[in-house]
Amino acid sequence: MSASGYTSLANLGPQGRWRRVLFIAMVPMLCAFGYYAYESSYIPKSFRPSQYPYQHNVSLPANDISMETMIRALYSPILHPVNAPNFTDEDGALYRLPRTPRFNEKLGKKVLILDIDSRPLTDNGQLMNEDLRWNDMRPLSAGMLSHYMFAMIHGYDYKFIRAPDYTDRWGTWVKVPMMKEALKTHDYIVFMDSDVMFHYPHLPLEWLLNYWNMTSETLAMMSVDPDEPQNYDEKGNRYLNTGFVIAQQSKRTQEMYKAWAECPSEKRYKGCEHWKKDWAHEQAAFGNYLRYDFDRAEDIKVLPCAEANGAPAAKDRGGCIGIFVRHFWVNKGLLKESMADQVMQYFLPRLHQHYLANSHEHIIDKKGFKLDNADLIPLTEEEKAALKKTSNENQKDEGF
Repeated sequence: MSASGYTSLANLGPQGRWRRVLFIAMVPMLCAFGYYAYESSYIPKSFRPSQYPYQHNVSLPANDISMETMIRALYSPILHPVNAPNFTDEDGALYRLPRTPRFNEKLGKKVLILDIDSRPLTDNGQLMNEDLRWNDMRPLSAGMLSHYMFAMIHGYDYKFIRAPDYTDRWGTWVKVPMMKEALKTHDYIVFMDSDVMFHYPHLPLEWLLNYWNMTSETLAMMSVDPDEPQNYDEKGNRYLNTGFVIAQQSKRTQEMYKAWAECPSEKRYKGCEHWKKDWAHEQAAFGNYLRYDFDRAEDIKVLPCAEANGAPAAKDRGGCIGIFVRHFWVNKGLLKESMADQVMQYFLPRLHQHYLANSHEHIIDKKGFKLDNADLIPLTEEEKAALKKTSNENQKDEGF
């Protein structure tokens, strides 16, 4: 037993370990049960669009305590409508759809949330290690788990593709042919590097597609990179960041991805071999060649850096603060903190509401008494009135 009173699972006997694991597992289950046992009217004020104070009624399967059910219990009641005309962020800023929405229903399994990696990721703290724990989880594991959670929240498909390695180029090139393959089975794919997260897990992709205007002719959407010297292509335009890509299935999209993957062969693009191993690899190849070849008006949608790149810690680097999608190239260590925020800012209000809703069971009000050493003595009406003027004079704002 440590000074703090904590005993690790490894130091407990078999029954002690079993009881502790059961206790830990029951905490979110009980919270979810408590939330649904009490009809909630809570929506975080910072997420309330001015015209859409939505609170959805959600039915859960009886006796179902699966992870999917717990995720639904946490997020489904406050999912933002896919065609709502506006969205209010946590700072109170209002974002309006600029046009009539194309997407009015959930896309479900037509959308694939996609992780791609060729590394084993089995070391301590990595995603494929069976003993992944919060206290030693590495940042990129948090990123990929957030992708998996986002897919569960909205009913999208999720896949992790363990990609084969190229023998002649930098590892990040594998994302290109793997995205091409994924577009054969899904109408829309969302590829994210492991240091990328959706900032608002309750905001559906469909709303963002409406906001960013994904038309039937759009091949892909990518964010522009920060306005910094290293982020400019040979023609003087800023690179599009390939760490976050939304792509739409079409014959022309397949042609684009094929040309992109074959770019270093120089059959189509002279000089592209340079980007096999030199930074920025496949991103530089796309920026210097593909974007100028697939250049119809609706082919490539360039997303604002402030909305789909960077994080608040990068606000001094071109204002790329990641309003909707955060890319933590500025500090990958923030991924774990961000994932905790994605859960706790939604879980805590429900826990708090449950606490207040059941206050009659656990809050004992003794304010009608005064303390005289060890005794509680009922206050007279005159004493109650006088106490209001001095009740806090021996206290700090919080604590002691």
